[in-house]
Parts: sequence; C-alpha cells; structure tokens
Amino acid sequence: MNINFELYKVFYHAAKELNFTRAADSLFVTQSSVSQAIKQLESHLDVLLFIRNKRNMQLTREGEMLLSHISEAYDLIKAGERNIENTKNLGYGEVNIGASDTICRYFLLDYIKRFHRDYPKIHINITNQSSRQTLEDIAIGRMDFGIINLPGSRNTLLKGVTITNIGEFQEVAITTNTYSSKLSSNPSLQHLSKLPLITLTKNTNTRRYLDAFFNAHKLTFTPEFELESIDLIIDFVRIGLGIGFVMSDAIPKDAKDVHVLDLKESLPSRTIYIVTNKNCPISIPTKHFMNVLLQ
Repeated sequence: MNINFELYKVFYHAAKELNFTRAADSLFVTQSSVSQAIKQLESHLDVLLFIRNKRNMQLTREGEMLLSHISEAYDLIKAGERNIENTKNLGYGEVNIGASDTICRYFLLDYIKRFHRDYPKIHINITNQSSRQTLEDIAIGRMDFGIINLPGSRNTLLKGVTITNIGEFQEVAITTNTYSSKLSSNPSLQHLSKLPLITLTKNTNTRRYLDAFFNAHKLTFTPEFELESIDLIIDFVRIGLGIGFVMSDAIPKDAKDVHVLDLKESLPSRTIYIVTNKNCPISIPTKHFMNVLLQ
C-alpha cells in the first residue's frame, strides 16, 4: 500500500482542530484543500473518519483509532526533528574515532580535552588500534574517522578513503647521557645497528617504518628489545639498556637524563592524517571535532 503522508498530516490537523477552516489556517492552505484531502483519505481507507453536521464535527470510531496512531507517529517525527536540531547545536550525539595508543596519548589527548570542555554532552568513543587496522576499518565504514601516522609516502593507503594532513612529528633515537658519551657526536645508522636497540613490536606502524628506513640504508634492523609502549622504551633507555626510538613529543620534559642523538642519517618526519570514508556521510558532531583538529 502506497502511503501519502501529506494526507495523514492534513488528517492530524483536522482531527486536532475538529474544524476544517482552522486546520487549513494551520497548514497555510485553503479549506477546500483540507476537505478534498480528507475525502481522498477516507476513500483510500474505505471508512468514514469524520461525522459532519452544521453545528460541529467529530471523529468516528475509526477516526479516533487512526488519530491515536497518527498522533504517536507525529510525536516521534517531532522528537526526531528536535534531536536533529539538538545535534546541530552539539547538545547531543557521539564521535567514533580510531587511533593508536601513541597518537591518543601524545597527539589526540589535548584535542579531546578541549572538545569535551566545549561540548560536554557529546560522547567520544575511541578504538585503540594500529594505524593500519584503523585504515582498514575506515575503508569499510566501521567508524566515523581515524587518526593515523605514516611515513612520507602514502602508497599504503586503501582505496575509498580521504586523507587530510593535520601535522607532523619527528622520530628520534634516544639514550642516556652516560651511554651517549661513549658514542661519537654524530653516530651513523651502521654504528647504531651494532648496538642494543629498543623499539616497538613488529605489529606496529612505527616498527614497519624503522624496518624500511634501515633497509633503505642497506642495514638490517634487529632490536634487542621489542616492547608494547613508548613509555616502556623510555624506561628501558633510562636504566641504560640501549638506544630507543620514540617520537620526540613523547620524551618527558623532566627527563634530563635522556639524550637525543644527532644521527648522521636523520630520521625523516612522520605525518599525521585524518582519514574518512569517501562514501559515508560525516555527522555534525564529527565535523566539529575534525574542525578542532584542523584549527
């Protein structure tokens, strides 16, 4: 059965007013248009909806039954409109983000704090996972957007996604002041490759990046310690277990015993991107969060 929602809209106002003229005024149409719409609906349903007489008008039993359902539907539609308006004003909604632990802690955290301060009723859901997994989830529409980090090349990106550059960070090699005093002032990668190295595990984008960087210099990257977090890398470095690779922003400001090595072959910067699915609409709260990132 084809449903003409306009007829039910006219019926709703006519049933509430019990007067076709007042209903017409509410709908900004003529009284004859209301009358014609009611006749059409009655014909469509094959029932009489109104009892008409000279003094007044009232609903039939079938009309009352229909009004109870139409009123409920009308209220749900109005509630939907209110929710949409509330979302536009950022008084309701949620944002679903995919990002690695490293990006969350050393890049995203300040933006989340700022957004939550300005829009406390917007729920922020974060899925902590590798940049590669986030990229794959965005490509199939599993989350609103992702924050990923990549080396200079973007050849690993999947089809169907849009990426926006929002910043860069520098990967650095660190060790203790005592350990660095045993090295030359400008050590080479070849020299480092013979020392105990500390890095993230193989399943991380950072590790793949370092493997590729050493391979590009015809060296094999064989770390002594493979850890799950940057904090652990810094802890291992601070107790003198070797040379660690971390993003520069992750080094604690009070870590006076940590020394950044001035390598002969400088590690290239890493790029941070917002990734969205080209075919999925972006919600209003998500657009606002992305604008915060882009400011």
